[in-house]
Amino acid sequence: MDVGVLGAQNSHTEHFFQVLNAEKACGGARVAWLFGPDDPDRAAELAARFGARLCESEDELIARSDAVAVTYRAGSRHGGPAMKVLRAGKPLFNDKPFAADPAVCREITGYARAHGLPVTGGSSLKLLPELAELKTAVTAGSAVMISFAADADSEYDGYWFYGIHAAELCVELCGPDFTGVHAVRNGGSVSAVISYPDRLCLICTAPDAYDLKLSVTNGGRTLSCRPDLSYRSAGPAEFVEMVRTGRLPRELTFYEKAVELTDRVIRSFRGEGGTL
Repeated sequence: MDVGVLGAQNSHTEHFFQVLNAEKACGGARVAWLFGPDDPDRAAELAARFGARLCESEDELIARSDAVAVTYRAGSRHGGPAMKVLRAGKPLFNDKPFAADPAVCREITGYARAHGLPVTGGSSLKLLPELAELKTAVTAGSAVMISFAADADSEYDGYWFYGIHAAELCVELCGPDFTGVHAVRNGGSVSAVISYPDRLCLICTAPDAYDLKLSVTNGGRTLSCRPDLSYRSAGPAEFVEMVRTGRLPRELTFYEKAVELTDRVIRSFRGEGGTL
């Protein structure tokens, strides 16, 4: 399987190369093609180091590849190439943030749904093994806390770039049926209360808070953890498995709700609405 990667600047591009080409962790799957207009020098270095070939355009890479990963750092750059991949009938890995606009997200997922095309991607934090125990602990009346990094002033679409991590974790742990969002900003920090019919989630982010902290409180008991962030192989492995089997790792509604949640957090801390 020849995988093509669109984007070179993101560290996740190198993860794909390390897992597929250097470690050969996914059988015969390898990154064969790379187009990196976001960082041409890094693209050339990665291609030379890992034995890939450079393409001159997104269209060339999509045509040459069996499956495509879109890894541009800015989610606002994902919509166009993601749709090109799908219109070519190719499996898609759409990196985080899946999109920086709910309408663009729905365009991607709607097309994939209508044409039966396999799509995965987003944040790999939702694949951390520690989440399984926490998820089973979330019940009616639970309070879930997620603390991680995000910078509302990031050059890569602001809060979208890292805030999507917390949003996807929220949807993974608590479900997609949130009913209210209220967020506030204090300097670089953003705190948001996500309300559900029978539970609450508190998201706290700050630019340098890279130590992920998760907890679930029920009654007098709190289950907490600081997961090991060794997730480099999780996304590429899930992608290759999806391509080989044709089975979606999760419903596409997941991405729609995570992008919607991030959008509502941003709108709330900007004072554009937010209710519990």
